[in-house]
Amino acid sequence: MPTTSKYRAAVLIDRDGTINEEVDYLHDPAQLRLLPGAARAIRILDQENIAAIICTNQSGIARGYFTEERLQEINARLVEMLRAEGAEVEGIYYSTTLPESGDPMRKPNTGMFDKARKELGLDGIPIYSIGDRTLDVEFGINCGGKGIRVLTGHQLKEDLPYNQRSMYEARAKGLAFTMENLLEAVHFLLADLIRAECPDDVHMHKKFADLYTTARALEVERERENRIVLANGCFDLLHGGHISYLQSCREMGDCLVLAVNSSKSVSRLKGDKRPILPEVDRLQLLAALRCVDYLTIFHEDSADHVLEALRPNIHAKGTDYKSENVPERITSKRLGIETKIAGDPKENSSRDIIDVVVERAKAGML
Repeated sequence: MPTTSKYRAAVLIDRDGTINEEVDYLHDPAQLRLLPGAARAIRILDQENIAAIICTNQSGIARGYFTEERLQEINARLVEMLRAEGAEVEGIYYSTTLPESGDPMRKPNTGMFDKARKELGLDGIPIYSIGDRTLDVEFGINCGGKGIRVLTGHQLKEDLPYNQRSMYEARAKGLAFTMENLLEAVHFLLADLIRAECPDDVHMHKKFADLYTTARALEVERERENRIVLANGCFDLLHGGHISYLQSCREMGDCLVLAVNSSKSVSRLKGDKRPILPEVDRLQLLAALRCVDYLTIFHEDSADHVLEALRPNIHAKGTDYKSENVPERITSKRLGIETKIAGDPKENSSRDIIDVVVERAKAGML
């Protein structure tokens, strides 16, 4: 089916135990507590033009624990809490029936997605489901997409053996995944969208991963007592200054992790005409460099949260910085990370290359 949606992808997000703290049959807006990182995760989806849609089973209504009017009050309060942290959802869909009802609107059946697809125009785009129960994973697969189970909410309560085989088969097919929480799940799916654009790139396959998968891989480096160096930047139009910087960074330690700004964050930093190269192209070029051992992407404007997640020994910046004006220096100092300046004196930049190309184009030389 051709893409007709204004969104890059859609994410069907469970409510209780995924966005907010798990409360059995939550029936009062005052019981709502956002889980750590949940609003930030949805804010990243908003920034990346991905539809964040809440899909929730609420059998407490059929059981007589609360009314549908109260459910709407709870949902309205949740939207208000998310909005206060700069996060917006595109819609909330719910089922009010019992598990044994056979209701097509109840997860893992596809009724909620079918309704959202018509109302929000979701045809032809990748679909993910994120939730704290196996049925949330099944829901995503039934909707023609992928499912990610998060280890919040019901992870210690759920009886899994009844569908263990089907989940094993789904994982083998690359349709089912497990992450710690909603924020990690969002980082994973954004990286998954990038991998889908270059499935046969061996360098990307070997080096590129989302931020939190990279963090787990670095635990092996620490066990080997290897010194980890982190470099970060936009790397729009790769040039010699970038190469000098990265080679110098690699020489400072035993492995180099390179964190690259997403296209949306580059635009916020450098203007809406940047980047010149989309993130997948920039990542592929950087993955091919021998000096880069690990490659990841981040979606905020600074690398503070990258430092928090990866905890390198050294944070290396280029010669256009000094140690005292590195934006992340306060975070590095708090975490005990050494800040160093790497590379040759800066004599070129992506902006310089762009200016030359524009001047030659105006002069009819291209």
